[in-house]
Amino acid sequence: MDQLSAMRTFLSVAETGSFTRAAEALGLSRAMVSTQVAALEKHFGVRLLNRTTRKVALTGVGAGYLEHCRRVFADLKAAEDDLRGARERPRGRLRVEVPGAFAHRLLVEALPGFLARYPELEVDIQVNDRVVDLVAGQVDLALRGGTIADPNLIARHAVGSRWITCAAPSYLERHGWPRSPDDLRGHTLIGARTPPAAAGRPWVFNEGGQTRSLELPFRVTSDSAEMNLYAAIHGGGVLQTLDLLAARALEDGQLVPLLPGTSVRGPPLSVVYPPAGQRLAKVRAFADFTIELLQQWQRRVDAATSLAGLA
Repeated sequence: MDQLSAMRTFLSVAETGSFTRAAEALGLSRAMVSTQVAALEKHFGVRLLNRTTRKVALTGVGAGYLEHCRRVFADLKAAEDDLRGARERPRGRLRVEVPGAFAHRLLVEALPGFLARYPELEVDIQVNDRVVDLVAGQVDLALRGGTIADPNLIARHAVGSRWITCAAPSYLERHGWPRSPDDLRGHTLIGARTPPAAAGRPWVFNEGGQTRSLELPFRVTSDSAEMNLYAAIHGGGVLQTLDLLAARALEDGQLVPLLPGTSVRGPPLSVVYPPAGQRLAKVRAFADFTIELLQQWQRRVDAATSLAGLA
């Protein structure tokens, strides 16, 4: 017996007071309606309806069960409405994962506008520079760099990126400007380290249309892109980073791009989420917001540093 179907049939019979009218309302035969109600009574071992040739009436037990059925189907409708609403408008709790530099330098300023646009949405932001399993971590959406190879994720391309070399004006006043990549060996350098690697990532430069990779002596290394960025902003040394991570500092003049003509294309940035997320309005809304934000900053950082002419 399909108990939920039998409950729906019983509810229709009780409310219409007729097996025939219930059958018409449900699109079933009268015999099928009678069979389902009988199966429900047999399942519970009680009589729910008193039947005569002229009418159908609830028993005392049947009247109580009718109220129970009404509550069940009311709850089901509420659940359906909630899920339908989740598909149609952003609402509920959204868990996202973003890199630290993006979170603190770009996202935090734009977030109030996003929340004002979607008042039924709650956002739980996890700041993490490392890749985690979205499904295992119950994360709805993440911002990732590089090629997305995981076949279990939907990836929406946001923007490209470039590796740029930069330093704070205060550092350059003290130590001078490097004129070529090789000049960097005489400067204090801040390197990015990706665990489990023990050394900093080699820096890359465009020389005559070819990419040159340099192993350099780093004075400071860190696995936090945000820490490296702040170290450079405060005059700690020369940094090579992605243009969008340094976008705010470049626009504000806290960092200055170095070595014109040597910047190299970096990894693409994408918004990723499990396939189920594409059916949820809250995921689509935050993905659109993130992509728009990154594209705005890409235009701004290009204008601030004339990156198009440096590539």
